[in-house]
Amino acid sequence: MKKYIPIILLIFFSCTSSKPVDSSKLAEREGLVYHNKSDTPYTGKGIKYWATGEVQINATFEAGILIKSSFLGTDGALLESTEVIDDTTTTIEWFANGEKRRETKTVLGNDIYIERWNEDGTKRKELFDWEKEILNSNDLWEIPLEYIIKKPSNSYGKQDVLYFMHAYTENLTYYKNHVINQFADNYVTVILQAPYEVSLASGDFSWFDFDLFDGDTVFNENHLNESLEKILSCINKIIEKEKISPARIFIGGFSQGGTMACKLALENPDIVDGFIVHNTKLPNIYQIRADKSDYKTLKGLVINGKSDKILNPINSKQIANTFLTLGARVQSKELEMGHEFPKLSRDVINDWMTTNN
Repeated sequence: MKKYIPIILLIFFSCTSSKPVDSSKLAEREGLVYHNKSDTPYTGKGIKYWATGEVQINATFEAGILIKSSFLGTDGALLESTEVIDDTTTTIEWFANGEKRRETKTVLGNDIYIERWNEDGTKRKELFDWEKEILNSNDLWEIPLEYIIKKPSNSYGKQDVLYFMHAYTENLTYYKNHVINQFADNYVTVILQAPYEVSLASGDFSWFDFDLFDGDTVFNENHLNESLEKILSCINKIIEKEKISPARIFIGGFSQGGTMACKLALENPDIVDGFIVHNTKLPNIYQIRADKSDYKTLKGLVINGKSDKILNPINSKQIANTFLTLGARVQSKELEMGHEFPKLSRDVINDWMTTNN
């Protein structure tokens, strides 16, 4: 039942409503949930459905904080329930036959009571396997972003490392298996997952919220800065955890992930050796180093789709010109595609990474 806990904890809502609000209209930000980008934390009920139409989650919230929730199977069976009274949170997990599986009481984040049962209703003395995994885990790295990694088959010696960031509403699932495997075998590829879930329990993530204002796209500056700090924290921690001996470090991204790569390279040119951005635009706000010498060692690859209808290709020219003005060495590529990241894009990246060895 451990897998259900993160889903339930994500169900926070904003604004007051007598009718349950669908989770797709709600988003958690900084520990509270808001309705359609409202500034007021949600008070009311929320609901999420399975793809087949059955209710998956029911929840009740006060001022953006979960006070009661239930997680249901597609057959309507109760699988997990949570209730918050003052500073005490009670969570109960259930077997499919209706018997209790696990009950915990937590006060201010500390477990004060845990009971476990077997499926036949008898008390369980042993920990569940997932509990043992947590207790036996030596993962003390506290890496702020989830990631997947592909290492070269020949991992001897120093290696280049590419940190790549996905687009708006994507996640690591899209990059697993065939996509990450299409990055070349002569460097380490790390795909980072954005920290902000687009809507509650959606599984789709973003690096920052944005609004349209007078025909322009305005990015949430706080989200940009917070995402940047998490990315910077990940770079060295992942290298240390994965026992990588880096030759050079590159930062890259597609669409919204490319904006983050631009911001990092512009504000921290001493952290990376190069950048790769694809179908993206510059952040609205960024800081330039007074000392331009660090930019002169930067190498950049700017890719855009000739038929991109989401982001005008002029944005790629602005990116290239900005870095060229600062002294970076930039190569631009315009490909016969729209706003997409197909295998052709990975091939271009692989060629550039090899050429710039």
